[in-house]
Amino acid sequence: MPADDLKLHALNPSTDFYALLSLQPTASESEIRRAYRKTALKYHPDKVGANNVAAREKFELLQVVNDVLSDAALRELYDNARRAEEAKREREAVFDGRRKWMREDLERREGAAGGKRKREEEEEQGFEREVRRLAEDGGRRRMEREGIVRREAERQEAEEERSESVAPVKSGGGDARESAGPTDLDRSVTLRFPASAASQLDRDTLIRLWERFGPIEDCVLREKKLKKDGEKHRTSYLTAILVYKSIVSAHAATCDIPKLQETDPETWIIFEAVGWAAGKEPECLPKPATSAPQTRDVESGVSGGNTTPSTTQREPSTGKGGAGPKKAPYFASFKGTPAGKPPEGANTPSPDDIMMMRLKNAEKRRLEEKIRTEETVAATAAVDT
Repeated sequence: MPADDLKLHALNPSTDFYALLSLQPTASESEIRRAYRKTALKYHPDKVGANNVAAREKFELLQVVNDVLSDAALRELYDNARRAEEAKREREAVFDGRRKWMREDLERREGAAGGKRKREEEEEQGFEREVRRLAEDGGRRRMEREGIVRREAERQEAEEERSESVAPVKSGGGDARESAGPTDLDRSVTLRFPASAASQLDRDTLIRLWERFGPIEDCVLREKKLKKDGEKHRTSYLTAILVYKSIVSAHAATCDIPKLQETDPETWIIFEAVGWAAGKEPECLPKPATSAPQTRDVESGVSGGNTTPSTTQREPSTGKGGAGPKKAPYFASFKGTPAGKPPEGANTPSPDDIMMMRLKNAEKRRLEEKIRTEETVAATAAVDT
C-alpha cells in the first residue's frame, strides 16, 4: 500500500489497531508480528472461503494494521491520533455526565417546587374548608336554637291562650335570630405570627397563652407567605383561628391585645392582625345607640357625647345644678340582649358580660383617639420643621 495511504490510515483510524490484534499499546515489534500472523491466519481467504466478504475485509484491514505498526514513524503518528481520540471521548463523557447531572438536578428542583406549591395549596384548601365548616356548623346550631326559641314561644302562647292570660310573653317577643346567641364563627378569633417562632409557639403553647381570656374549644393553624410593604421578599407566617367557648372571651381577646402589647411587649408584640375570624364584629354583640343625650362616663369621669351607653349613667339635672337620682343602665334596649331570660344553651352574654364588653370598647376608643392625636401632633411638628 502506498505510504500516503498508510499515513492517512494512521491519522484517521477507523478501529483500534491494538484491540484488533489483542495487544497492549506498549507491545514490542516481535509481539506485533506474532499477533498479526496468528490473526491473519484466522481470517485468511483460503481458510474461511473466498465468498466470505466480512472475513476478506478483516484480512485486508489486518494488512494495513501490520504495515502501520511495523513502521516506527507511522506507529508514532497512530499512537498520537489514538491518544487524542481517547482524550476526546473522555471529555465528551465528562460533559455528558455533567449535562446529565444538571438535567437531573433541574428535574429535582422542579419536582421539589411543584411539591411545595402543592402542599401550600392543600394547606390553603384545608384552612378554607375549616372556616367553611365552622360557618356551617354555626349555621346549623343557630337553626337548632331558633327552633328551640320558636317552639318555646309557641308553647307559651298556647299556655296563655288556654289560661286566657293577658301577661306579655317574655321569651317569645324578640327576634329569634337575636335570641339564638352566637355561632362558632362569632366566637372565633384570627391572628398571625412569623413562622420563625413556630418552635416556641406550637399549638398547645398557643392555646395555653390565649386561654387567659377564656377556655378555647379548637385551634387551627396554617402557614402562608406574605409580602409586607417595603419588603422585597415574602415572609412565612402562621395564621391561627382560635374558637372560644364564649363570645365574651373572644371579645376580651380582640379588645385586650393592644393593651397587653404595650404592657408586655416581649410576649404579645409578636402577634399581628388580631381580630374576628368573620372579618367583622358579630351582630349579637351590644351596639351603642345612634343618638344619645349628653352623658357622663361614671368609670372614667370624662364628659362628652362620645361615651358608650354601657359605661354611662344618665344624670338628669334638677334645674339648679343639683343631681337627681341616678338610673341603672337599661340593657334590654340593645340588640342581642332580650329582656326575657334566654333559652338554655343559647350562650347569650349576661348583663355583667355586656357591661364588661362596653367598658372594653370605650377603653379601645379612647386608646385609638389618643393614638390619632399623637399622630396629628407629630405630623404638625414635622410640617413646621
